[in-house]
Order: sequence, then structure tokens, then C-alpha cells
Amino acid sequence: MKRMKTFFIYLLILVGFYILSNFLIDAYIKASYSKITKYDINADKVTVTILEAKSSKDDGYIEGKISNAKEEISSEYMVVELFSDSGVSLGKQYQKIDRLKMGQVKDFKITFTYKNVKSFKISFIDEKEMQRIEEEQKNRKLFDFNLKTNNEVENIIKELEEAR
Repeated sequence: MKRMKTFFIYLLILVGFYILSNFLIDAYIKASYSKITKYDINADKVTVTILEAKSSKDDGYIEGKISNAKEEISSEYMVVELFSDSGVSLGKQYQKIDRLKMGQVKDFKITFTYKNVKSFKISFIDEKEMQRIEEEQKNRKLFDFNLKTNNEVENIIKELEEAR
């Protein structure tokens, strides 16, 4: 009976440690994200509402709603351009909006892995423009010759050139 009590105590300690460690890990992750308060939305056909936008030193996310009050939208793309603190473009994320009827509201969440994002800009393009961008990216890959560059170094170079 004494062994069962000891085993039960060790089991309670182990479960308590597991719960405490998960709570502390979750609290640390939430504390490492900061809000993105600077953003620009260029949309004439839809209304975009940002519910939450946060970034850490490594990644981040943007959550929001798209509502349509004018005409039905089909096959458009939402372009989110991400910027550093000094306004240098870090990259773009694309999300397809298949069909948005008049009066309809859709949720969206965009995740990114760019470092130190401080602001963003949302705009919309049609399917033809997206096909042109994809074609341009394919052509760029054909002439890349497998040269790999470091995006952080390129962003630092851009910031230094803009500072001149």
C-alpha cells in the first residue's frame, strides 16, 4: 500500500510539472509576439477589417475579415506586402479569394516567416495579374543558375542603399 501511495505522489508531481511547463511555454510564446499597428489597405471593391496582426522576431500572422458590399468578386488575389521598421519590403504573401458574393463576409489568416515585420500593405489584383507574376517568377527561376542568396543580407543592403 505504501508503494502505491509513493507511485501516486510521483504521478501527481509528473502531471503537475507537465501542466506547469505547458502553461509557461504558452505564456512565453504569446509574450514574444508584438502587435503590428501600422498598415495600409488599398481596396475599392471590398472592405477589409484587421482583427489581429502580430509578429515576432522570426514569424507572424494577420487575421481579419473581408466583406463585400458592392458586386460579386471571383478569382481575385489579396496581396499582403510586409515591411521592416525602416520601410524596406521584406516580401509578399498572396491569398486567393475564390468567390465573394454581395453582402458576404469571409475570414482570412495569413502567416509569414519574415523577420521583424513592423507594417504591411494589403491590395488586390485580378487573376491575369497573378498569372503574369507567376510567369515572371518562373522565368526568374530559369535564369537563377541555382545561386542562393541570403534574404537577410539582401534586406540589409536595401536598407543601407535607402539610407544614402
